[in-house]
Amino acid sequence: MSKFAVFLNGPVGSGKTSLGSALGARNGAAFIDGDDLSDPHRPWFCSILQTSRAIVRTGNQKLTLGNCVVIAYPLTCMNWIYFRRKFSEKNIKTVFVSLKASYETITDARRRRYFSAGEHGRIQDMIAEGYDTRAFSDIIFDNNGFDFKAAVSRLDAEICRVIQER
Repeated sequence: MSKFAVFLNGPVGSGKTSLGSALGARNGAAFIDGDDLSDPHRPWFCSILQTSRAIVRTGNQKLTLGNCVVIAYPLTCMNWIYFRRKFSEKNIKTVFVSLKASYETITDARRRRYFSAGEHGRIQDMIAEGYDTRAFSDIIFDNNGFDFKAAVSRLDAEICRVIQER
């Protein structure tokens, strides 16, 4: 049976962790929040390689126990190339999902997540930089709604479709 690493990419607050955790629980898959593997004492841009290596190491460990791992982590093209290559070396197939959500949706009070001024700026920057519509994505998922359970079901169906095609 094939093994899969499913990456959820997107701007801060787009749902990577919430959706990833729910997808993992729904499918009996392991879940990794890439932010948990980063060095909290260094800015994110100074620890990308260290974090990426930790994601691959942890992902491979989790995949010894199951067939799928869901990974929440914002991706650049360089990350995509790195993860695709590293997991492929172990015969693990990858699925890349970009979560698309507007600034207004991400920061809406109904989502019950509050952001610092710096995070507000980073959200706007990440949307402008295209984190929500990466060209390398297998799926670009519109997460502009407020029905979390429906979003999990829709995303799960789209991921299952891509996995079945592989």
